[in-house]
Amino acid sequence: MPQRKLPARVGLWLTCGGLTVLAIHHLLMVYEPELSLDNLMLLGGALAGYLVTATGIWLSMAYHPRARLEEAKAIQRADIGRETSDGVRREKSMISEHNNALRHMTSSFLAWCEEQLPDTSPWNSFDQLVREMLTEQLGAIRVRCYQVLSGDEQLCSLSQSEKANEGKCARSGILGHVATVGREFFAADPAHGELIDQLAEDADESWEWVFPIRQNGRPAGLVAVGKLPSSTPLDRDRRQELSVLITAFWKHVAVIEQLRVADKTDKASGLLTRGDFFELATRALADSYAENEPVVVIALALEGLRRLDDEGRWSDRDALVENIGHLIKRRIRTDDIIGRFSDERFVLLLRRLDSSLGRLIAAKIQDTAHKQITQFGGVGAELRVRVGLIGSGFHKQPLEKLLVSAFDAVELAREQNIALYCDLPPAKPESASPTDEQTEHSVQQQRTAP
Repeated sequence: MPQRKLPARVGLWLTCGGLTVLAIHHLLMVYEPELSLDNLMLLGGALAGYLVTATGIWLSMAYHPRARLEEAKAIQRADIGRETSDGVRREKSMISEHNNALRHMTSSFLAWCEEQLPDTSPWNSFDQLVREMLTEQLGAIRVRCYQVLSGDEQLCSLSQSEKANEGKCARSGILGHVATVGREFFAADPAHGELIDQLAEDADESWEWVFPIRQNGRPAGLVAVGKLPSSTPLDRDRRQELSVLITAFWKHVAVIEQLRVADKTDKASGLLTRGDFFELATRALADSYAENEPVVVIALALEGLRRLDDEGRWSDRDALVENIGHLIKRRIRTDDIIGRFSDERFVLLLRRLDSSLGRLIAAKIQDTAHKQITQFGGVGAELRVRVGLIGSGFHKQPLEKLLVSAFDAVELAREQNIALYCDLPPAKPESASPTDEQTEHSVQQQRTAP
């Protein structure tokens, strides 16, 4: 402050001095005849007075405290303007980077679509694509994708390599909460409340961001991110843009899978045709044997369909086959294989099951099919459901031998008028119809020995 006051004081004294010189000049002009001074001297004095006065006034105004205050305000406004401009430029840069990331993700997805093989399910590859996208664009750690299956009751990992994650309940935990309510969970967002925070803390795995995939008003899947780097800005708008984009990708893949399955399925039942069943079942059997996992082959026969054809009841026949095919498909898991082997026979390959568990599932399938038949009124009285079951046990038998053994079991069930014939000792009797004998026999274990 003293440095600023000194020029102002000098200016004040110079102003006073200049005015004094001008006053003397005025007096000299009045009394010039008496003093006999030269005109040049008078002119020089006047100029000196004006110059000193002007200099003094300038110094006084330039270094006056109010002037300095206005100058400081002007500098502050300029600084604020620069900071605002810099903030706008940073915001525009962040938006541009985010838009570039969205465009890059879209381009990656289109390139991925072109590389997909028509005979391969796209879900496992799509799971890897989503992981790579979020890892590359956000630096995300531990990304997981889940499908919602079995009547919205089960979460299954899209990655076939993560069998340990199969069977998660879609109604419990933070994942189940997101799947049920259809709203995202973001750990840094306080809006979801303490109860949801506690639900997230109690989970087996910690998740920082979980968002749902919904299709036709129902939960179709989830994408969960375990951790995001603190340097990655991810506000609500950007999270919404990313989730909408990945949801669009997901729906497109679902359509691709529907078209692929439709091309391979029997039009009447909605199940795999015989040729496609052989292809997929052979591959699944090889994978199971490589992991030392047991498998079960179930053959299901609908007796009486030919009679419906002979009587011209084709619409009843087609409706029954379609309904039974859909009901059976709902009873099995995503990596089990089911196909329509012939006009009246369905075949299932169930993985990671022994004959004991397989028999329980076969009994439920037989009961489901029988209930569906009884709903057709008079048609049901003319139809029977027979089931034959064979397990691989500890022997790596080829698919053809397992199928032949399962068909033999169906024939033995028909001969003995029972519903279920399997390679285990007798369990609870199952009937093929309300009038059938309530007994069950078994095929000896040596039938499956190599």
